[in-house]
Amino acid sequence: MKKLIATAAASVLALATISAGEGLKVSGFIRGGLSDDISDSVADADYESAIGTTWVAGDHWGGVSRARFTLSYDGDNGGVDFRFQPNLTADDYFTNGNVKWAMAHANFFDSMVIVEGGKLVDNYTAADDDNGAAFDGGAIGLRLVIKPIEQLAIALQGSDYNPSYYYDSTGKKAEYRNGHPKFNADLFSLSARFENDTFAIAGGAHFSGEFYGSFLFKGIENLSVAAGFQADYADHWKSSTKTTYEYETETIGTKTYITGIKSSSTKTVWGKEEADDNTKNMLIDANVEYDADPALFGAIAYFYIADDAWFFENDPWLTKLIPYVQYKLSDIVALRAESTLYVPVSWDEDKYGEAKDMYLTITPSVVFKASDKADVNVWLQVSSDTDYTRHSTGVGVRYNF
Repeated sequence: MKKLIATAAASVLALATISAGEGLKVSGFIRGGLSDDISDSVADADYESAIGTTWVAGDHWGGVSRARFTLSYDGDNGGVDFRFQPNLTADDYFTNGNVKWAMAHANFFDSMVIVEGGKLVDNYTAADDDNGAAFDGGAIGLRLVIKPIEQLAIALQGSDYNPSYYYDSTGKKAEYRNGHPKFNADLFSLSARFENDTFAIAGGAHFSGEFYGSFLFKGIENLSVAAGFQADYADHWKSSTKTTYEYETETIGTKTYITGIKSSSTKTVWGKEEADDNTKNMLIDANVEYDADPALFGAIAYFYIADDAWFFENDPWLTKLIPYVQYKLSDIVALRAESTLYVPVSWDEDKYGEAKDMYLTITPSVVFKASDKADVNVWLQVSSDTDYTRHSTGVGVRYNF
């Protein structure tokens, strides 16, 4: 993988040298800082957590310490898209997961037909809501995009994207898995997006049983309203181990007898477990934002409608509510505040080993902008939770390039 990263970096440098100023765009950011749990007294504080994974707390403006490098080149006949994004607190930056996408595309008929290949990113038909669903997520494959008019894009994709969750060999439910076990119709998806000055609508269907849709309204000045869903009806998969033996034999007369084992080999075998008719897993979100400079107000809500191995019928619909506000005191200083209400669902017990309680966080912060590219964020988070999200504070720096 490190050789792949080095090769990609060399290719990017060569492309930047040859094509600078001719459709080449390079962007990204680096953000990092210090954070600490202040729930305990100073005497009992865990100083190893002082350099925390959190750049700044919060679910809307927050995030982990991270670097992002994005390159895109779009010429008359084609181009490339590449993103490298490591978590700065991880042990190894150079992993396959940190290459978010790396694909080439070819343009035909004045870009009315576009063929893309590689580690895909959906630039044309992704959802416009806060969840931003798309059939990429590290998928490797091919996509055909057709734009019969400028406002409409239709995409047919074949890749190893696999929304089906699976069980490991111990029977424990594991994470979603990229890489479909077999080449069949479940590798393909169809999606589309239409946009004009007033609204945008997008939707997609993955043939294995996943669907998404979104609607964005932008017909009122300073106001945006977005809502979307992602539904999973995909079959489940289960892995098991299969051992194959090569035997030592001896023939006596007309019969052959097994006298021992010469060698053996073990491999992982995937089998489909059909989802029953009642299995469903739907995420719905809505986001409303009003930006009347210098004030900004917004709220995001997440809902689950689910009934499968992770969710129960009596789970609450509302699982997360995030109101947020910002006010710019000047071109240099802005005040921010956001709050998150967490409502636990049944899969928390699988994920954390115990059921979580409902809790609330409040995160005020002060942002100092040195320019449009650089800022410093000083924040405090107060939480009613005592197990997973505790009182904390920190300072973070971000630079965009």
